Amino acid sequence: MEELYKKTLDRLKAELKKQLPEIEANGDWLWHHPEAGFKETETQKYCLEVLKNHGFEACTWPDVTGFTCTYDTGRPGPCVMIMGEMDSLICYSHPDCNPETGAAHACGHSIQVATAMGAFITLTESGVLENFGGKVMLAGVPAEECLEIEWRTREIQKGRLHYLCGKAELLYRGAFDGVDIVISMHAGLGNDGTITILGSHNGFISKNVTFQGRSAHAAADPENGINALYMANTALTALNSLRETFKDSDTVRVHPIITKGGTVVNAIPEEVCVECLCRAGKTETVLDVSKKFDQAMGAGAYAFGGKALVRTQPGYLPYRPLPELDQAAVQTADDILGKGRVNKGGHNCGSTDLGDLNEVIPGIQVFVNYMYGDHHGADYRIADRKIYETASLFLAAMACRLLDDEGALAKKVKAAHKPLFASAEDYCTYVKSLETEQILP
Repeated sequence: MEELYKKTLDRLKAELKKQLPEIEANGDWLWHHPEAGFKETETQKYCLEVLKNHGFEACTWPDVTGFTCTYDTGRPGPCVMIMGEMDSLICYSHPDCNPETGAAHACGHSIQVATAMGAFITLTESGVLENFGGKVMLAGVPAEECLEIEWRTREIQKGRLHYLCGKAELLYRGAFDGVDIVISMHAGLGNDGTITILGSHNGFISKNVTFQGRSAHAAADPENGINALYMANTALTALNSLRETFKDSDTVRVHPIITKGGTVVNAIPEEVCVECLCRAGKTETVLDVSKKFDQAMGAGAYAFGGKALVRTQPGYLPYRPLPELDQAAVQTADDILGKGRVNKGGHNCGSTDLGDLNEVIPGIQVFVNYMYGDHHGADYRIADRKIYETASLFLAAMACRLLDDEGALAKKVKAAHKPLFASAEDYCTYVKSLETEQILP
């Protein structure tokens, strides 16, 4: 079987040379057409056209972006999904942003989608899958970045969406039904061509707070108003004062912004809106921080005789790496790069909705390190275009390793996986239970 795998790598490399110009061109187009989460309509249209040109019809869903595409060998075996995240950030200072929307690929998801498609097409057109059983799926998923939360909440209230993040939305819609393992890549910082295995990540819960006061003339009779901005400032001061109660080992991060601070300067602000993410390394800690956040918001409102409407939306679950899948990724990286080119990532205080997916289906993401600047920053860009080749080859080779020997490794990974939820339905039920809306105090 090892000999077959080596021959497979040779065939993948040969096919990838043919596909690489198109992969890079796709990456360039996607980079210059960024779209924020659940708005990736042009991105989706472009990807579907690419797949159609290679003879594939993709599956989509009403009222939401995202797609899947399947190649079935017709023989028994596992289903391995190669996944790319379609959305961009909003970063008006990035030189390649959309000047109207501020959308910019300052996290490199354009590279994810281009290399995921590249790996899928390389696998299917190289002929290597004739030696394996099972299925290979390609998925473009929306909205990994959790932003524009007020807009997404309104879309949920309308019934168009059901969750803040894309993987949860597609879990709900059945996009991952029948999938055994999910693999993906992320553009990583540095120009050394190494691969870093994703470490554990914080989870978070999302907060939208509307402070409700009473308007009055700001100069003539402020005593007749209830200042919602002062309520918010007091609440945020209380929240800041709580920071020393968070244990360092819990990796808590709480970062609010004021999205509406008033309407006109000569009137007491009667409505002020705050948006916040409460993050921690364990779900129970996230929920504890969420409770403290609510108490601080209620205190700010109480101090001025106003009210705080606090809406809680589930964000992402913490990501827990699976050692057996990590080891498979290390072996694959050794195969394509040579030994000593793999790093193991530590805990990251940021969040990814791969954590949600991983509590239903085993999944992994690796960083392919060919980027310059800072993630989510204005200077983020490709340092070496070799990222397209390395990432596409890794994803294709990883899929073959999991399919090899009648899916023996995939079976081992699945046996070791101990998810929180037995099904997508169980996950959706739990996440929905975290949604609350309350008026404080």
